[in-house]
Amino acid sequence: MSEDPRDDPRWAQVRAAASRPVPTPPGLVERVLRSVGGVRGRHTTSPLDLPSAGGKTQVSERALVLMTRRLAAEIGRDLGGVYVSAVALEDEVLQVLVTVRFGVEAAAAEVLRHRVAEALTGQLGSAPPAINVHVVDVHPD
Repeated sequence: MSEDPRDDPRWAQVRAAASRPVPTPPGLVERVLRSVGGVRGRHTTSPLDLPSAGGKTQVSERALVLMTRRLAAEIGRDLGGVYVSAVALEDEVLQVLVTVRFGVEAAAAEVLRHRVAEALTGQLGSAPPAINVHVVDVHPD
């Protein structure tokens, strides 16, 4: 039987941080909702042109967001304790929002970012747009 992580004295730091309101970055909610709307087919955008060895690869925002979400979720499971909440594309930068299990080091976000970029490069055959990973929540299990 493992101990409850909430009994860890460091959990008080998480409670203190959680009690302070953190402003949502400007436009984040709109970007995520726009992305979800795009994934569900409510609007379409022009495809992104990604440079590749022989010219360019065109990929739709919907396809890129869905591919990124799937790959990030798989990689997060492999890392353990990293769960993808949302993925959006804003100004040609992928925004990946994650929740982490208490005790998972913050460096996991950078590892996730790097591995997702590698996986997308393999899937697309060219470098993906820049990727930002945001840790938006911590949970005890």
